[in-house]
Amino acid sequence: MKRVFWLVGLILMAASFAIAQDNEILKLKERVIEIQNKGDLGFRNFAFSSSIVGFGSYSALSDPVLDKSGDLLVYYEPVNVFTAKKEGLYEIWYTQDMVLLDEKGEVLQEWPGALDFHYTTRTPVMDLWAQNSITLGGRVPAGKYKFKAVLKDKLSGRTAVQITDFEVR
Repeated sequence: MKRVFWLVGLILMAASFAIAQDNEILKLKERVIEIQNKGDLGFRNFAFSSSIVGFGSYSALSDPVLDKSGDLLVYYEPVNVFTAKKEGLYEIWYTQDMVLLDEKGEVLQEWPGALDFHYTTRTPVMDLWAQNSITLGGRVPAGKYKFKAVLKDKLSGRTAVQITDFEVR
C-alpha cells in the first residue's frame, strides 16, 4: 500500500512540474509576442529558391538567375507580424501582393492579395514562412527584372516592401 501512495505522489509531483513548466513557456512566448508586436514588420531570409520544403528548409539560388521556361520561386519568413490575443485565442492575419517589375521599376504585372494568411489558434505561433511562385513558361523574355513583395498586416495596419533584382535567361 505504501508503494501505491509513493507512486501516486511521484506521478502528482511530475504532473505539477510539467504544468509549471508549460506555464513558464507560455509566459515566455507571450513576452516574445509583445516584443514582436512592437517591432517593424518585415522579411527575413528572402531568397529566390530552386525548391522549398517548409520552414527554414529551402534551396536558395546562389545567383538570382532563372530559366525563362521555369518558375520564379521565392522563400521568406515574415517577421514581427502582429498577434492579437482575445478570449484565450491568438490571431494572425496578413496578406501579400506580388509585383513583377522591369529593370527600371515599371510594373509589368501585379497579383494583389496573392497570399492571404489568416490563422486563429489556442497556442501562440512563433515562426512563420511563406512562398511565392510565378510560372514564367517562356512568357517573360530574357532580361533583368525586379520582384516586389508587399506584406500587409491586417491587424496592425503595417506594411513592408521587399524589392529584389533577378535575371531571366
